[in-house]
Amino acid sequence: MTRVKICGVRTPEDAADAVWAGADAVGVILAPAPRRISLADVTAIRRAFPALVPLVGVFVDPGEHEVRVALDAGVGVLQFSGVESPQFCASFGRPFIKVLHVGERAPELGDVRRYSAGMITFDAASVQRGGMGRTFAWSAIEPLREIGPFCVAGGLRPENVGEAVRRLRPFAVDVSSGVERGGRKDRELMRAFVRAVRESDAAA
Repeated sequence: MTRVKICGVRTPEDAADAVWAGADAVGVILAPAPRRISLADVTAIRRAFPALVPLVGVFVDPGEHEVRVALDAGVGVLQFSGVESPQFCASFGRPFIKVLHVGERAPELGDVRRYSAGMITFDAASVQRGGMGRTFAWSAIEPLREIGPFCVAGGLRPENVGEAVRRLRPFAVDVSSGVERGGRKDRELMRAFVRAVRESDAAA
């Protein structure tokens, strides 16, 4: 079954709606970005849904202290979207996700393997680290599927996530702006996104 992470939630209500829609993980932004939230918000969000559903904290080139206070606030899984080293990512003793950005070419296989202790997420390259809601050429990462489980992000929506799942067979998919209306998480779009993933899984 393809896992679904709904990222960029900003309120306890967003998080509860994401879990209601069927999300397997919920992500909060802790890097400079429009969806960034405070540590107090992190704690409130963590209390809004079952502890068995992971809360992922998304960082871009953070300092060690920044990560540790987020862990204390309730983050359980770390996602690094900058140029963090494999050693830094693994140094907190927690599960981690490393985002590798896909531009005209895919990341080199050697770069992918450097982060093998964590889960790789492939996202579209952009000037602004952390994602811009754009897709990339999925064909670019097809040769990298031998690395094992990976996640796909970047411009996914209820209308196109099914194709991504069927074509790439990822372990997980990650969505943020693709389940929003007017810049806010939309309960029905989240539900439609998860439904599209589950239907693609069933048809495989």
